[in-house]
Amino acid sequence: MQKASLKIVIVCLLLIVAGINGYFLIAAQSGTLNIAVHSQYLLLCNELLLIAVITVLTVMTIRKNNHSLQYERLFFDHPIPMWIYDKNTLRFMSVNNAAISKYGYSRKEFYNLTLKDIRDKEEVPFLMRNIEERCNGVEYRGIWKHRKKNGSNFFVEIYAHSVTYRGKEARFIMAKDVDDQVRAAQRASAEGVRYELLAQATNDAVYDRNLVTGVIAWNHGLSSIFQYDNNKFTEVLQWWKNNIHPDDKQLVMNSLENTLLANKRYWSAEYRFRCADGSFKYISDRANISYEGHMAVRMIGMMQDIDQHIRQAQLLEEQNKTLKEITWINSHEIRRPVVSILSITQLFDKENKDIQLNSQLMEWLHQSTLQLDEIIHKIERKARQINDDPPTRGLS
Repeated sequence: MQKASLKIVIVCLLLIVAGINGYFLIAAQSGTLNIAVHSQYLLLCNELLLIAVITVLTVMTIRKNNHSLQYERLFFDHPIPMWIYDKNTLRFMSVNNAAISKYGYSRKEFYNLTLKDIRDKEEVPFLMRNIEERCNGVEYRGIWKHRKKNGSNFFVEIYAHSVTYRGKEARFIMAKDVDDQVRAAQRASAEGVRYELLAQATNDAVYDRNLVTGVIAWNHGLSSIFQYDNNKFTEVLQWWKNNIHPDDKQLVMNSLENTLLANKRYWSAEYRFRCADGSFKYISDRANISYEGHMAVRMIGMMQDIDQHIRQAQLLEEQNKTLKEITWINSHEIRRPVVSILSITQLFDKENKDIQLNSQLMEWLHQSTLQLDEIIHKIERKARQINDDPPTRGLS
């Protein structure tokens, strides 16, 4: 049964119960209805009302659980290996089916392993240093060598961000197999050949900036991601600066300047970049910097389109917020009119001694029913937001 249909049925049931209850009350007061029959009917009305409320709560709970099941299914059935590990112990907390297939461990075996167990021993010190320096709540992307259960090694590109899982601080990992691309790059002897292989093997916008002359060379990603013509106005460093979102430009330029002043070889930033049609996309920009003495002369990096990822994260955050609001409504707001209705029906003067009191109780019963109807409307609107609200595009 659809949400709107279910709501209408419940509201109609409540109104019918209230209406018939009023009719029998008037009939009892006029002497045309037996008091015992009237009391039995009031008890039946209370039971029907309780069943209606329980039905609403049950259906909303089931729908909320269905959303959680959808997210779990997306994780476990995703074709790229993914897992969640405990930040403190590094132990695997959850792995999807692709990870089980790729690494050769069963799910039970995975849960007895830590991140160290899928690396060669010589890689473990680098792993621990990376966790200490970069796993501080920010997103991370990097290429690592992993080991399967059979002892063979392969390269993966790691995408990581922090989450709270089962009440513990954890990291969510996606491990994309890039073994063929990395080994092809390793076989190349010249830096120029390595750059070309990387530029051709990735869908990202790869660039080579001469920090002395300001000239930039791009791969095909500039066209495929941002729809720019590589041969028009894209070779100058100032062009890149001008297309950073105004709200992000100062932070990006300060970050790059501080990196160059400190003679650091690695720089990364997330910001919005203007497309050819004037819209903006969230991108992740990472680069390696070459120096001659203390002077930065070259910067090779890539701009990855993370627009969809950011928007999905924003949507999930909004959906989680809405689900929490629905849960709060179910456990708090809906109880007020329900308790009022149940209490009012118990206060009816069954011996016809106080007609004025019974009339007042009928009015209160009507008001409580209207309150319950409004709360059900509110729950429906919240539930519709979860299904209908797309990620906003407002990045101008």
